[in-house]
Amino acid sequence: MKKYLFILIHLYSFISCTMSDNAISVAPDILTRGNDVPSTYVVNLSDYGINTPVRISKHGDILAVGQRYELTNVHLVNLSTHSTQPWLPMGEGQNEAYSIDNLSINSHGDISAFDFETGKLHRCNPSSLSRSTTPPLTLANTAIHLSAVQGDNFVISTGLYEQGRYRYYSLEDESEEYFIDYPVHPGYPDLSPYSTSILWASTVLSLRPDNQMFVCTDIRSGQIDFCRIEGKKISLVCRHCYYYPHVDARDKGDVRVAYYSDNITGFRDVTVSDDRVFVLYSGKTYKDEKQNIANCSTLLVFDWDGTLLETRTLPQMATFISYDMEENALYGTTPDAQLVRYNI
Repeated sequence: MKKYLFILIHLYSFISCTMSDNAISVAPDILTRGNDVPSTYVVNLSDYGINTPVRISKHGDILAVGQRYELTNVHLVNLSTHSTQPWLPMGEGQNEAYSIDNLSINSHGDISAFDFETGKLHRCNPSSLSRSTTPPLTLANTAIHLSAVQGDNFVISTGLYEQGRYRYYSLEDESEEYFIDYPVHPGYPDLSPYSTSILWASTVLSLRPDNQMFVCTDIRSGQIDFCRIEGKKISLVCRHCYYYPHVDARDKGDVRVAYYSDNITGFRDVTVSDDRVFVLYSGKTYKDEKQNIANCSTLLVFDWDGTLLETRTLPQMATFISYDMEENALYGTTPDAQLVRYNI
């Protein structure tokens, strides 16, 4: 599946185009340098054999850390006992995975990890991991699912969907429904639904603890949605398009969407609390920064109405962030694989 998606989306790391006259500028709201957020060192993840974390999620003493291209996809680090337990080894078995994207922990300490290669949502609770794990949930139908989060009795996902941007899947009766139109890129207003789904494929989802709202950010642009869940319906509360991606998009051919090397990387990660949404903004281009585009020094703080409350600066840059609901604290990983607590 990943090879198929690679054909549809030409990654900017292979594009040598330069800025064109029709590039869309970034809204000043997210460019303002805010007050510094001090940080406190917690632990060096390399001490646990984790050198390149790709996602994190923290709940109390348990830190779930995703990895890519390793024999184990997720490490469950117990910060109290200074021990680690592997979860989801690389493979195609029932409790194995190829690549972990979304990684989340709910208020009960249950961990969810989505493998978009297989369309499986893996679930476990570290306290009972040594005895058993919950069987993975395979997201039904033939659609390509790219990101998913699980609520108490439903799963919200994004993917290459023509019917709508968000899919609501009920765990009670296995019904599904699609909601909310995709953003319209001003340079490609007549793009087909399928190519549009590819254009907006790079998403990160985060569900509010009460299961009544979720947020979706775009990694490759300045687009963010705030959505409400009522019954089995999804409605759009607020949508921000701080800037659109610099792309070449089309409805035919093997490559449907090609990102220019000067495309500005957007919201690399998002995490939430009961009343706040914390968004990690890059603002860098592959042309200038290469692989350092993942190192972010800007933190945006929203309320659940979509109002931007603060733009803060992270002197200790972050690659991924997680809000710990048990501690009411924001954590992040640094470019050199340290776990820090941001005092915000």
